[in-house]
Amino acid sequence: MDRQMADEFIERMVGHGSVLDEELDEFVQPTIPDAQYLTEEIENLFTQPFEKHDLDEANQSILALMTFEGNRKKYIRQLKSVGLTLEEAKDTYKEELALMVKAALPEKFLDEEE
Repeated sequence: MDRQMADEFIERMVGHGSVLDEELDEFVQPTIPDAQYLTEEIENLFTQPFEKHDLDEANQSILALMTFEGNRKKYIRQLKSVGLTLEEAKDTYKEELALMVKAALPEKFLDEEE
């Protein structure tokens, strides 16, 4: 990807509203950062030298949660394909997400368990 492609990508993705996801029977909003933030990020990416870093555990957890959230529809559809109702599948997704968050942030939940 070059700088021009990145700038065009920002123009296309900013300003979209929510859409009805008929399979989930609810309105969903695309997760889109604002244009200024994206422009600053692109500027940093193309003006700074590349540096490779290993991801720490917190960032790995964030990426895992983002990936899980990004695959929400697929996950719910898979659960429906094995016989769960739409509501059961959504509830199962929420429970799994909560478990992942709890595993990623165990210190936030210690007080609740005591």
